[in-house]
Amino acid sequence: MAFKWIEKLTQLGESATEKGNDRDELGIVIAVLMLEVAKSDFKESESEIETMTAWLESKDLALTRPDVTRLLDSARDEQARSAGLFDYTRRACEQMSMEERVQLVEQLWRIAYADGVIDKYEEAATRKASELLYVAHADFIRAKLSAHAAHTKE
Repeated sequence: MAFKWIEKLTQLGESATEKGNDRDELGIVIAVLMLEVAKSDFKESESEIETMTAWLESKDLALTRPDVTRLLDSARDEQARSAGLFDYTRRACEQMSMEERVQLVEQLWRIAYADGVIDKYEEAATRKASELLYVAHADFIRAKLSAHAAHTKE
């Protein structure tokens, strides 16, 4: 299922440089938000990394493993220099529809569930990102339940 914001990541066109920059910026924004949740419990588990990598490699995104590795490395560097999530969530709000932001929050929950334990810091990071993305609480809960259901099926 292709989402509009995923399509934005993979678009190529007549203004490839500009679109490439937009795609790269959105990719970094999404990766930083995912890493914020993965690292919020003070450890980035293999299962969380694999969840992020598999999702970013999905056919909808059309990223190779080396592309994903570079994206996550760049996002780690940027996250280390950042003062918080506000700039990233602001940029996400500018480039993503509400539906896309809700889908991103669900992905954040999937990362939190990846290691089988929802740490209180992971939940807090997901909640904070959701609030800064202006996702309604009802959508936040639906995203959590959907991610939980997907996790229990695995």
